[in-house]
Amino acid sequence: MRLILALLGLLLSLASFANDGVYLTNGSLIYPTKETKIALDKEVLSFTIKDERAYVDIQFEFNNPENVARKLMVGFQAPTAGGDVSDDVSNSNQIDDFTIIQNGRILPYEVKAALCEDCELKEPEEFHFSQFENGIFVFLFEMTFEPGLNRITHSYSFPASRNVSFDQIYNYILRTGSKWASRKIKDLTINIDMGKNSFFFVHDIFGQGAKWSHIGAGKVTDKRFDYYDSDSCRMVRTLNGYLQIQVADYQPTKNIEFGIVNNDSFVCIPLDYEKLMSKEVVSLGHMQLESSYSASQLRLKRNTVYAQYGYAFKSADLRSYFSQFAWYMPDPNLKMEDIKLSEKEKNYIEKIRIKELSNK
Repeated sequence: MRLILALLGLLLSLASFANDGVYLTNGSLIYPTKETKIALDKEVLSFTIKDERAYVDIQFEFNNPENVARKLMVGFQAPTAGGDVSDDVSNSNQIDDFTIIQNGRILPYEVKAALCEDCELKEPEEFHFSQFENGIFVFLFEMTFEPGLNRITHSYSFPASRNVSFDQIYNYILRTGSKWASRKIKDLTINIDMGKNSFFFVHDIFGQGAKWSHIGAGKVTDKRFDYYDSDSCRMVRTLNGYLQIQVADYQPTKNIEFGIVNNDSFVCIPLDYEKLMSKEVVSLGHMQLESSYSASQLRLKRNTVYAQYGYAFKSADLRSYFSQFAWYMPDPNLKMEDIKLSEKEKNYIEKIRIKELSNK
């Protein structure tokens, strides 16, 4: 099934957050440009997701081939919130805890705004953004690049976005990396930690030369689904640890996007859409129950909760059923009493049990 997000209305903010681009001044104007000498040799980009918020840590290594130091204006871009949001939200940048450190010193910055990624910068008060009139905020700061290697650390946080198909979406504007010399990132590493017991998608924009691996207990599954712009997403299953993507000489033309399809269920649209439609699979959805479920369907829904924790079922039919899913990783050492259900899961299972008893 092809999922076309352009046709779907957004429910909450959909904002992308960027690495750094180069800016020049001309009189009172500040505008983006392309740097022809200083190269982005290495970028280690790490996302840690907690309580539907992304905490981002970035390690940059820039190379200045000249024998003299160069001072550049650099801007970090953060698009305004769009979709079904208030004007107050659209006119508030979504970035918190923004910090740039160079040579052990925290750099000062100021926040500007613009109508587009390549438009001139002005004071934020000069604009009135809305869900219909989007723009970008830019954190602007000066950096001095000494001859040779320059190491810079960067950190910030931002909230998840969502739409009618995905419960959590996280973005990062990677294509600004092409504004540095050589128009590419020589050595790019991306780490994504979605937390324990998670199943998430990652927009596959890195090409066949990229190395995808899971550090810790988990796996990069063979499950994919089509995304907009004719790209596909890869699905990653994590028990503990994180996803790592490594790619060399990467020329970024698209941005990173990853997230969770359904907060409650690993079995959901669009991952198993065809099976859902043919009624071969009973989805947890958002843990809502209907009156039409059969006894066998209720049993599957109840045990799907335990399957998502990795419980190794003793019943042959349950083992066979859940083994069809890429996310199912049964742990023979896991005991039922060791599974710590959330209150939502406990209530959901209790409702199922009541229905099962009433059907007898």
